[in-house]
Amino acid sequence: MRLALTIAAALFTTTAYAQSAAQIGADSLAKSADHFAALPDKTPSDNFALGALHFLRGVEKTLQTRWEYNATLDDLDIPVMRLPVPANPEAKPFEAGMITGIFTDLLSDMDASRAALAAIPDNTDVALEINLADLWFDINMNGTRDTGEGVIEVGAFTIMAAPDLGDAEGLPPMNVRFDTADVAWLTAYTHMLSAAGELVVAFDPTEAITNVMNAADKMDALRGMPYTRSGFIGVTETRWIDQFAMVYGALNQQPDATRTRAAHAHLLNMIAENKTFWAGIDAETDNANEWIPNANQTSALGIEQPPEAGMAWQVILDDVEAMLNGDLLIPYWRLGAVGGVNVQKLFLDPPTFDIVTWVQGHGLLPYLERGPLITPDSFEQFEALTGGNLLPLSFLFN
Repeated sequence: MRLALTIAAALFTTTAYAQSAAQIGADSLAKSADHFAALPDKTPSDNFALGALHFLRGVEKTLQTRWEYNATLDDLDIPVMRLPVPANPEAKPFEAGMITGIFTDLLSDMDASRAALAAIPDNTDVALEINLADLWFDINMNGTRDTGEGVIEVGAFTIMAAPDLGDAEGLPPMNVRFDTADVAWLTAYTHMLSAAGELVVAFDPTEAITNVMNAADKMDALRGMPYTRSGFIGVTETRWIDQFAMVYGALNQQPDATRTRAAHAHLLNMIAENKTFWAGIDAETDNANEWIPNANQTSALGIEQPPEAGMAWQVILDDVEAMLNGDLLIPYWRLGAVGGVNVQKLFLDPPTFDIVTWVQGHGLLPYLERGPLITPDSFEQFEALTGGNLLPLSFLFN
């Protein structure tokens, strides 16, 4: 998902926190978050910084847990799970409940982030600046910044399979000024990660992972010559089938409807906050190191953004919102142009995911209906408009 610069977007200098950008980079996210949390009279900018720190700290903790267990998982296209972590030669034995635990903790951190952002009164000014290249994740929990821990470095894997950035400390300054409209932008991103977290927990994979691990151990014992396990689970030669079995086993069970409904609400809130964000930046008249510029501003990151890009993205948001509300249906191969799958019903009254019955149609019958279909037209228009900058812009816009 579009997380590369997101995780690099939010540790800031403020009047109350009188440190230079270099000093902030020298501190861990945990220490900086503790400082802002302890401030007695937080300004709007302080609360924005605290919300951003909770966000970044939540992502950092997912990386730290995966490093503890040597759970690379970067071949799973799930938010935060595909971010790279270095090898840990003294890793703990893998635990089946680790993934559910990671996302349960992430949900708490996103709640904390939104709480800080919600404390910012409406119509108040926020103005925070940071050099993104200063930011880092303490992945190996040694208290110092090591090669590979810069957030630019880590996050680049979201849009590039194997970026050649070296250490982010060597990058040129990337000074960005976050302002009032960006409160809604960051809030939207917390909802996106919360939606992902709720879905993972809804389909709690712990039992499926346990079954696969136990079966692998027994087959290793039968073989009498166990292979050396690599990373997450399974030997190098069979890892893909083990992971597929885990994912399929997790999906092919009755999910927790409370969780799927919460995910649905988060996605709708994400879109609502996005719309608030775009209305906010459209009203801006300044042009100072803009994170995401309007048609009359310039990007601080040097990413070329056509003036019409913001409006084109909002058309995509409208389509996705209509799909989540059941007003547009997802095409289904046996219905052709007359109807499709009602996504709202899938979230509110979720079934098990059985690939055989879903492809044949029996398992999806309660969710199939006649009606207008969502099309790729709005996304194709955005892609044509942005050209080579499709991935970075879609990431930035959320």
